[in-house]
Amino acid sequence: MTDEIQRDNTPPPTALETIVDKTLRTVSDADATAASKRVDELRARQPHATTEELVEQLIKQKAMQAGMVGAATSAAALIPGFGTIASFTIGVATDVGVTLRLQSELVLEIAAAHGHAPSHRENRNALLIVTGVNMGAERLVNQASRKLAEKAAERMAGRFIVKAIPFFGVAISAGANILTTYAIGKRANAYFALGPDAVGDWDSTFRAVTGVDERKLVGWLADVMTAFGALVGDRLVQMRDATGRLAQRTAAGIRQRFRREQGE
Repeated sequence: MTDEIQRDNTPPPTALETIVDKTLRTVSDADATAASKRVDELRARQPHATTEELVEQLIKQKAMQAGMVGAATSAAALIPGFGTIASFTIGVATDVGVTLRLQSELVLEIAAAHGHAPSHRENRNALLIVTGVNMGAERLVNQASRKLAEKAAERMAGRFIVKAIPFFGVAISAGANILTTYAIGKRANAYFALGPDAVGDWDSTFRAVTGVDERKLVGWLADVMTAFGALVGDRLVQMRDATGRLAQRTAAGIRQRFRREQGE
C-alpha cells in the first residue's frame, strides 16, 4: 500500500524526459566505435589539424545537420503540403529525438577526438551531463535562437527564400538546433579536455556562446537556410514538372477516349 502511495505521488516523466532517456539508452558501444571511426577518417584527411580544430569541425557538421532537421520539421508544420516534400528529401521525424541523437553522436566523436575510450556507463554519464540542455534552458534557447533568426534574416534580406517561405519561423527552429548543438559540443569539449567540473551550468554556457560566437552561429544558420531553400526549390520544381506530366497524360487519355467514343 505504501509503495502504491509513493508511486502515485511520483510525478510522471515528461515527454521530453522520456525521449532523452530512450535516446541515451539506445546509445551503444557500436555508436562509440562508429564515432571513433568518423574521427579517424577526419584526422586522416587533415593530419596536421589540432584537436581543437577537429572538434570545431565536428561541432559544425552536427550543428548544420541539426539545423536542417529543425528547418524541415518547422516547415512541415508551417507550410501546407511541405510534409510531403520533406519526407522525400530529408525524412522528417520527431525533431527532438533526431536532434538529440545527433548531439549524442557529437559527444562520442569529441570523446574520440580527445583520445578517450570510455566505457558504456561512462559514455552515458557524460551524455547526461553534457546534453542536459533540454531540461532547464528552454527559455534561454528560445531567446537566443530568435535573435539568431533576426540576424540571419538581415544577412539574407532580398533573397528568394526569405520571401518564399515563413522564413522567420523556420529559421528560429533551425537556429535553436544549431545553438543547442554548438553549446553541447562546447560542453563536451570542456568535459573531455578538463573534466566534469569544467562543464559549468547552462546559464553560463549560453551566455558564453551567444556572447562570443554569435556571428559564427548566424553564418551557420544563413548557410543552413540557403541550403534548405535550394532543397525546397529543387523539390518544388520536380513536383511541378511531375504534375505537368501527369496533367499532359491525363489530357491525352481524355482526348483518346473522346475520339474512340466519337468513332463509335
